[in-house]
Amino acid sequence: MGLRFPKRPAVRMLALSFLISSPTFAAGPPLQEPPRLPPMSEVEFGRLLVTQRCANCHAVAPDEDRYAAPLHGLFGRKAGSLDGYTYSRNIKNLGIAWSASTLDNWLAQTTFDTPDIRMRHVGIPMQDQREAILAFLKTLPGNAPSDQE
Repeated sequence: MGLRFPKRPAVRMLALSFLISSPTFAAGPPLQEPPRLPPMSEVEFGRLLVTQRCANCHAVAPDEDRYAAPLHGLFGRKAGSLDGYTYSRNIKNLGIAWSASTLDNWLAQTTFDTPDIRMRHVGIPMQDQREAILAFLKTLPGNAPSDQE
């Protein structure tokens, strides 16, 4: 003999919610803290973040080509200056060379509300994430230590 549910929808939903919340049907104890990444270095964490947030558009390896300017050889390069890529007027007119500090400032901001910016991102408000991204970028070819600050 199986379970019998009441015929009225409201009572049926109440019975079903009680059944689902029962310890017998629960998937396990509630999580006490959010899931954590496995232990990794700052550079590995930066690689993970760049892969998730940047590498769809920006090449990381010198032999790759993507829609947007590559991230290798980045430090010391004037924003919006690399031939072969289309830049918005706002990027071309920034008048900055990419360094750890200028890139940190850029990554912290969102560009969704900036007119004429082709590179749309929501910003990375967490300082440790930006530091990890910068640590990874510093390992890429052409990002010489003398050009990083």
